[in-house]
Amino acid sequence: SHETSTHASDASSCAGNEVAALRMAFGDELLSKLLILNTKGFTGHPMGVSFEDVAAVEVLMQQKVPPIVNHKECDKYLGDLKLSKGGPYACRYALRFAAGFGSQVAFALFATAQFE
Repeated sequence: SHETSTHASDASSCAGNEVAALRMAFGDELLSKLLILNTKGFTGHPMGVSFEDVAAVEVLMQQKVPPIVNHKECDKYLGDLKLSKGGPYACRYALRFAAGFGSQVAFALFATAQFE
């Protein structure tokens, strides 16, 4: 989530809007196959540094995902989203979403040729 330690809500949270956007963009069937990662617990607000890009590329190269740090209790609003617990994970693509101050929004899609 864009917010740190904030409950997702459909009423007024960035996290709630992010979850709603995922559901709208991918639909229930595809979303149930996606693994959600969050590196913010490791990096905080690095402002202008692309740690998340590096993490996405490393996931593709190593075929391992980091856990979501300090995630102990699932927010009910998240529903059936698959949240990373860390460990081996075979994947071909990594889609990174970044939201920043001043309503800056960016997506980056990375792919590996490892499976071709």
